[in-house]
Amino acid sequence: MKHFTGFKYTGKALAIALAFSSVAAMAADTEPQPSTLSADTENYSKDGSTVASVDSPTVVAQETYVSDSLPLQASTEPGQNTRGLSVNVPPPTGEMPGRRTGPLSGIGNALDAYGINLGLVLANLTLANPSTGTAPHNWANYFALVMSADVDLSKLIGLPNTQFHITEAWEPPSHNTYSYVLQTGSAFALAPVQTVSSDLVKFTLSHDLFDKRLHIEYGRMNINDDFMVPTMCNGCVASTPALTVNVPGFTKSLWGARIAYQLSHNIRLGLGAIEDNSDLFTKSSGWNWSSRTRTGIIGVANMLYTGDFSDSRYPLNAEVGVYHNTSPYTDDLYNVDGSSQALNPFGTALKHGSGTWGFYGQGRKVIWTAAGSEGPVRPNIALYGGAFITPGVGQSYPVEAFGGAEYGGFLKNSPMTLVGTTVRYIRLSHERALFEQQLSTVSGWGSDAVHQNTFSFELHAQYGIAPGILVNGFAQYFLHPDRARIFAALGPTRSGIQVGVGLIIDLGVLSGLARPK
Repeated sequence: MKHFTGFKYTGKALAIALAFSSVAAMAADTEPQPSTLSADTENYSKDGSTVASVDSPTVVAQETYVSDSLPLQASTEPGQNTRGLSVNVPPPTGEMPGRRTGPLSGIGNALDAYGINLGLVLANLTLANPSTGTAPHNWANYFALVMSADVDLSKLIGLPNTQFHITEAWEPPSHNTYSYVLQTGSAFALAPVQTVSSDLVKFTLSHDLFDKRLHIEYGRMNINDDFMVPTMCNGCVASTPALTVNVPGFTKSLWGARIAYQLSHNIRLGLGAIEDNSDLFTKSSGWNWSSRTRTGIIGVANMLYTGDFSDSRYPLNAEVGVYHNTSPYTDDLYNVDGSSQALNPFGTALKHGSGTWGFYGQGRKVIWTAAGSEGPVRPNIALYGGAFITPGVGQSYPVEAFGGAEYGGFLKNSPMTLVGTTVRYIRLSHERALFEQQLSTVSGWGSDAVHQNTFSFELHAQYGIAPGILVNGFAQYFLHPDRARIFAALGPTRSGIQVGVGLIIDLGVLSGLARPK
């Protein structure tokens, strides 16, 4: 099965360790029952604006397409749809794919003989809001060390077709990691709130059956590796999964399972489910496995098409899917007696018992490659876009969409280098906009109208300093950002700029402990 990237853990560090690739779930506890005007901001969240992404081709001799000779595999490892890169990047010239080269490669190879593959990634993210948010001129710094082990139990103990996976993130508080979300937050910019210093990201068993066409995984996990994937571009990460569906942040794990079936070399079908248990994942480092506070089940089904330059000069990546959360959700404005939750905070908020459901589609298409270019990377331009639609009475964010373009592959010695621009759009329901306006009014922050149409305009760039080391930067302008969650009670959210710089170092690959993917 073709992977989105050979730089697996580097791209993943951005998303898992620092939530670069998603707004994490501020859906339940950070959306107060508006009648209480209180929030548990421990839910993990971040505007998805710094996910590493590139369209760099794997050169095939004499333009020969090789997809028909590849084995079909649904997945041979967890999180195969790694956020971070859209297309495989070839290994440096002279190196064999998957070969360890660091000073600890002997240890890595010895462990590999027993089916043990380790991962170790360091990531650091600095954010600043010069002119946007409820309190501009603040900044925050986030640090994380992500440690993982994938164990082939058939090699280790002779248990066929079975793998064990564990990932732990160490996230010590750095600077302003608790309050920054309150200072800059909107539906576009919900920064991580760190209230624990470590998180269990994954603790699962998986099985590859029928010549690895069928993949099954279950245990403590998330669904954001394989569904609503944020790999279409640098920053193509929707807020809908967290704000509307209540999918946990990338460092959080809950009880769940998923299956994937490789229909062809390019097409994979998937079905996944996790418990909806925000009360647990917002207050735990992941090792509390109780389900007493579970409110429902989150399920997603998708079809994923993955391509690269080995089978097309203009590769396509695309995903379509549907999602459903069985938990009741709170109306965007009304109490059960028809009064406003903002104006009557002691009323009983109206609940919709049918749960949340919606559908989505997203894609990336390379539209130009440099003719006759030499070396392992061709310059290329890709367009991308997507939309998430959540119908239903009382939904706060019924429509979200994004689109943009990226130019990559123009540096032979740094195939991960790219530049791009993305436009994001989130529409508030009329009732949600009215609720935020009323809440601002009664909180003493003015009664200016809240715009239903909100936009983010972003410029981003990334540079591969060396194999295993990536730096990423972005600047965003938020136009008419909403007063997301409780922020309407904290002050008006101004249109303005947010900037960020991220650094990722794949210590596992550099040291030789981890095998390059």
